[in-house]
Amino acid sequence: MNRLEKSCRLLVLLALVTGSVISLGCISEPVQKLSAYLSPSSTTLLQDGKVYDPDPSRLTVPMIPAQAPFRYEGKPDAGEKRSSPGYQLASSYYYTAFYEGSDGVTGIYIENMGDYTIFAYEFGLLDVSTGNWYGRETGTTIIPGEKKKLGNVAVHVPAGSEDIRLKLGLSILAKTQSGQWYDYGRQYFEEFTIDAQQQPTMESPEYLSNPRSSFYLINDKVDPYNTEVRKMAAVSAKKYPGPYSVYQLCSLFDDTKNRIDYINDPRGRDMWSPPGDTLLIGAGDCDDYAILLASLVESIGGTARIYLTDTHAFAAVYIGDEDNTRSVVEGVRQYYGDLPVYYTTDEYGSWLLMDPTSSVYAGGLPAGAAPVNGGWTFQNTSQVIAIDIAPNDQE
Repeated sequence: MNRLEKSCRLLVLLALVTGSVISLGCISEPVQKLSAYLSPSSTTLLQDGKVYDPDPSRLTVPMIPAQAPFRYEGKPDAGEKRSSPGYQLASSYYYTAFYEGSDGVTGIYIENMGDYTIFAYEFGLLDVSTGNWYGRETGTTIIPGEKKKLGNVAVHVPAGSEDIRLKLGLSILAKTQSGQWYDYGRQYFEEFTIDAQQQPTMESPEYLSNPRSSFYLINDKVDPYNTEVRKMAAVSAKKYPGPYSVYQLCSLFDDTKNRIDYINDPRGRDMWSPPGDTLLIGAGDCDDYAILLASLVESIGGTARIYLTDTHAFAAVYIGDEDNTRSVVEGVRQYYGDLPVYYTTDEYGSWLLMDPTSSVYAGGLPAGAAPVNGGWTFQNTSQVIAIDIAPNDQE
């Protein structure tokens, strides 16, 4: 993982800024290595025929709740005008690769390292070259010693750019010893630069659907009935009570990303763990994330799928026909902010991409993919296998 460290001093503020590029890639061996799991008489992986077609009548679509996903705290009145209390903050941000001519997304976290409670009411990124401000309102109290994620921000990278120069901006109040609030307004941190990659050309890998050996291998691992899976799914979903919804999906994604650490398999083996084991260990690689997330989605009534590429595995969730897809995309943006939302479409409808190993939000691109004009593409990928998760009575 690459790390970029910045520091600056604003008034009496010590602002430590660290940025991390989320590392991409997962399986050290090609997906065809799945044959190692099979008996010698069953090594026909990728040559055997399609064994399962989803029943369209049983594909479930998440609803879009009428209420907003979050209710922010109200901004306190700034009663203190003369004496500023001072504060000390650490800021970190996480992002995947930025591509020219598209939007790059950054997750922003703030840690209060000082002695006074802080209230953040706006955050965002300033494009130094163009002067464009990409910001969001918030309402977040951060007590001393506490670290919170403020949210995600999408920044447009102009076509032809080799890099983009940014400043993190944060609008805050600090609580004085007398209990009053002092408004610092928007404070900018030191400028930093993110390299921008050139947009790739669209690729057309071979697509396979539910070949026998990989279909049964994946479906034998996915377990929405596991007690620990059900427990985690319930904790995530009950933040947004009611029927199966897009907010519950986003919550599942966030909790999976926050709870499970990425760790490689032991040298010489590509292990595919059932979801209960991944939760017990608290770590896994991309296939473990995909199996766990598919199990969680199925556990709350969703319809999941797992995609296997030459070097990666990730989950996706069914979101319906064109009208439903538009509604789900809007729901994802209500939850995360105005971000690019990516999905893939086949004869059944659209599938929302969900890869916690690569993206900072549900609907971000999986590892090994990149935006192109009008959509997205896999990179350096010869084959993509879609594995549908069958209801228990259809396996």
